[in-house]
Amino acid sequence: MHKPKVLKIKLKHPLPLSPKMLKSPYHTRISPIPSLFEYVKTKKIMAKNKSIIKFHGKLGDKVSYILHGKRVLRSIGAVDLHKMRTAPQYEETRKNQSEFAVASRAGQLFRQALMAFTKGYTNHNYPPEVMSAIISTLRADDTQPKGLKQLNNGLKNPESQLAFRRLNIFSKKTKHYKETLIQHTAAPNGFKLNRSILWEKAKSGDKKTVSIGYLHLDFDAHTALYEPALSITCNRSDKEQYSIHTLPMSNAAPTPWTMIIVRVWRESDIYEPARLLFMSVLDVVDNTLEYEEVQGVNRRFIMRRSTPAGIKITTPAAKKQKVLLSRHRQRPPNKPQTPIYNHR
Repeated sequence: MHKPKVLKIKLKHPLPLSPKMLKSPYHTRISPIPSLFEYVKTKKIMAKNKSIIKFHGKLGDKVSYILHGKRVLRSIGAVDLHKMRTAPQYEETRKNQSEFAVASRAGQLFRQALMAFTKGYTNHNYPPEVMSAIISTLRADDTQPKGLKQLNNGLKNPESQLAFRRLNIFSKKTKHYKETLIQHTAAPNGFKLNRSILWEKAKSGDKKTVSIGYLHLDFDAHTALYEPALSITCNRSDKEQYSIHTLPMSNAAPTPWTMIIVRVWRESDIYEPARLLFMSVLDVVDNTLEYEEVQGVNRRFIMRRSTPAGIKITTPAAKKQKVLLSRHRQRPPNKPQTPIYNHR
């Protein structure tokens, strides 16, 4: 008698048999393929696109994208867009979407402001970590209702500032730099640099540069500006273990918030190439009072300039228009032009 062939499937996780197969007398010989779909459905395993036709983006009701270096596939939920925007039962969903849009733009602003230093070094974990810090900051705003919260108000919460100070922008096996490289001193804008910790590894170059800069941010106005502040060159042959430095005053226009960014750059030598070793947020500075004062002065200046009675026009465009008007008034009336030919 011919025996049925047994199909063997190797899975990483134990696969349970379906109830129908348990009742069958041949459940020990038959491959448990029917229960495979039940297992995938209950465990919600992400589908992987390994077929010949590979695409990136949306195709019908399927979306393909790369997750952790692998191409995955998922389906789109069937929800009416008009109903999503107008129905009262989706009000919380619209608020969540609004906050997520604000956080996405703010995260893009933060990452693009530092793109000149992080390009080619950060990995796929960097954007989600920035997004997590920004969302927690946005939810910390207690002055506005849900859906209208502002990041500038949320940063006033000490926990939000701590979330940014814990943000690890980049580290090449140098996470110990986070707490021990730079420490604040009693002097204003002063800090102490631990030079000895830069040379703990034998093959880590002979020359490194510690750079500190100001990242001026206004999340509500969607503006960001990086300003270099200080650069310190350290050599392996230096004998001093610590050095005291003072941060200079900023020359940029005041913004509601300023983040102090620290970077460690290794110079190239015969053993190692030049590269970024460490980058993080050192501190978060609140400039709200100074910013509001400057904004108030500008607002009063604009209101004074806009009053029509007894105010002289001083802008270049207005001066040009005034000169043209004066010339037009001084010009004599137009005389009838004489014909260039005579009728005979």
